[in-house]
Amino acid sequence: MKFPYITIFIPTYNDQHDLSACLASIRLLNYPKDKIEIIIWDNASQDGTIRMVLDQFSEMEKDGWVQLKLIERSKNDGAYIPYNLALKYLSPQSHYILGLDADVELSEKGLAYLINAAQEDQVAAVGARSVYYDKPSLLSHGAGFVNHWTGFYSEKNPGTRIECDYVIGCCWLLNRNIFESLGGFDPDYYINHWEVDYCLRAKNKGCRILYEPEAVARHKIPLKGTSNPERIYYLYRNKIILIKKTFRSPEKWLALTFNLLFGAPKAIHGSFMRNKGYDYRELKVIKRAFYDGWLNRTGKSF
Repeated sequence: MKFPYITIFIPTYNDQHDLSACLASIRLLNYPKDKIEIIIWDNASQDGTIRMVLDQFSEMEKDGWVQLKLIERSKNDGAYIPYNLALKYLSPQSHYILGLDADVELSEKGLAYLINAAQEDQVAAVGARSVYYDKPSLLSHGAGFVNHWTGFYSEKNPGTRIECDYVIGCCWLLNRNIFESLGGFDPDYYINHWEVDYCLRAKNKGCRILYEPEAVARHKIPLKGTSNPERIYYLYRNKIILIKKTFRSPEKWLALTFNLLFGAPKAIHGSFMRNKGYDYRELKVIKRAFYDGWLNRTGKSF
């Protein structure tokens, strides 16, 4: 197996304890240290993250890690825009970017599995099998598929590597050259659906997206997910924006119509079931999300 040079990139904000565990898992990776650089992008943390990273880097240097970078920002650039901003900091040697959330721990052989898959022809991204940290037998995210006639998503959890429409960005390996040629991630989303947008844009350019279940990433997220007004708003607004940006005609217009006629009622029903009754404040958020999506209101607008 070839060992290309890679950059491990981790955006973080007030993640001192989770990031410490993430770095500890990186130190156990079955991959040559001299083929890895680590870049921590700190979004103006206030919880001691900076001090922890500096201490961890000091210990890692004693173990032979040589390319360790900490980028300290004066503001919060968000969870994914830092990837675009960080390109100028990456080593010229770097062929791949391993993107990790600070609350993820990758299995010891995980990177090697991702690299092996990424070296197939025209692969833009390879996603790991994401499982819940507290219940690693349960899948959090698998291989994603998009129905281009309805705009609805689905997932599969195969036992072997497959090609799919999208993978989740909590732990994925990106081909650097393709990432740069696509202009990085689209900043219009703020949160939600940005990974799907990237993968669909890559596929529209003839690239491939792979899911590698042998690479296991334990993700520290709630079993029932996170539900708050902000996340609900961007979830539904950004689906409309995604369809407009990445779908081709006539699928685009059919998917938009389908989301208006069936997606909105489905969102209302989901709200009713989640709250065990009508939460009129949440319904207003859902209505605004669909309205803003149709009006192409992008970026941070909630």
